[in-house]
Amino acid sequence: MRLLRGLVVAVVFFCPTYSALCCSCSFGPPIQKTSERERERAVFTARVVQPLGRIYNWDGKQLSDMVLAVVHERFWGVPWNWPKTVILNGSYPCDTAMAIGEEYLVSGSPERYGVFSVNGCSRTRPLKEAQVDLRTPDGSRCAGPGGTVIGYVRKGNDPFRGEHAIAPDVSVNLRDQDGKTYTAQSDAEGIYELRHVPPGVYAVESDVSQNQYASSSGIAAVEGECREMGILLRDYAVRGRLLPGLTASIELVGIEELPKQIPSDSIEPDGRFYFRHVPDGEYLLSVTTWIEGTARNLYYPGTNDRQKAARLRITNQTLVGGGTLDFNPEKLPMVPIPVSLDPSTSDRFTWRVQLLRSGQVMTEGTWAPGGRQILLYGTRGASYGLVLYGYSNRPLEYKDCRAEIAAVVAKPGMEAVRVAVPAGCQ
Repeated sequence: MRLLRGLVVAVVFFCPTYSALCCSCSFGPPIQKTSERERERAVFTARVVQPLGRIYNWDGKQLSDMVLAVVHERFWGVPWNWPKTVILNGSYPCDTAMAIGEEYLVSGSPERYGVFSVNGCSRTRPLKEAQVDLRTPDGSRCAGPGGTVIGYVRKGNDPFRGEHAIAPDVSVNLRDQDGKTYTAQSDAEGIYELRHVPPGVYAVESDVSQNQYASSSGIAAVEGECREMGILLRDYAVRGRLLPGLTASIELVGIEELPKQIPSDSIEPDGRFYFRHVPDGEYLLSVTTWIEGTARNLYYPGTNDRQKAARLRITNQTLVGGGTLDFNPEKLPMVPIPVSLDPSTSDRFTWRVQLLRSGQVMTEGTWAPGGRQILLYGTRGASYGLVLYGYSNRPLEYKDCRAEIAAVVAKPGMEAVRVAVPAGCQ
């Protein structure tokens, strides 16, 4: 039952299910000795030779969440006087089931003599799938003040099921928060590296070609370390663009007595959305967004009146008349409010900004490590209060921090609102 639960809730981007039958997690950054988390763990390679716990069968393999393994190469954290044969404990919570006879790259916490815990979303995985981690362990690619964005480029239409073909010699574009674009090329193993970029947040540009787009596992925030961001090349038939970072659901609604409702296959961080398979027919493009805690319905090209919505005909997986379904930001009722944080040299707080109206929190955002700007969305022309909170990283030593409320009006094309860290919170 525990294994089934793990299969249902696992969120493992580009990672075969049997290697991590666990809770929803992203596994953290690649293994690097310069990371405080990894310095406290043991990293080594080992071959699983015998199950010690319950045995599961998956895809023709035998797996167990507690196994006996023979250590081969030791990177760090394995005491010299420990035995060469060790126990890997991947049991509850967040099970890691390991295949018998498979070679693994292990990142585990020493439990007791000869026993390592590899559960809880560790980076432990089959060696053949650990090529990213095998490039980063000494931390030379990950040095601050910035870092490196690294990951696989693969091909496939479902990011969560089955194995995906590697995609060698593919150019991927990543954009920082200032709009600067960086290009990296995947190598023969399908791995791309964007080395030693400045601190900040990076997102992949999803627009790749006329029939494929790059779907990422989110954004990568780098600040003195390597960050992994997998990229999956997926097919599409129809595409368009809304607004970057906006929470929304998008669907094509058929104009019939019994209308078809086809949700988009993906909405990427850059605001582009994609439909992979659309039956022939006539449609309206419907968008539901959540602004100020209320759902709002829109139709392409930017009206809330269904009668004024554009009628779209799709034939043979092609939009008749060609082009893309890009919304005009000037016709949308929501407006991005960019907020930038004056640099703080302190790591004492986690910074969050809230958008207030009549004393109620309408929306909020948290700065990622190295991030310089976040986007909040408000109603066009509406007045808000903007307040910065610093949540204490050591609440037993010192309290949270709060800045004064600043007044803002949501306007198209507005400059970033700069919020400063209070002097007492530096």
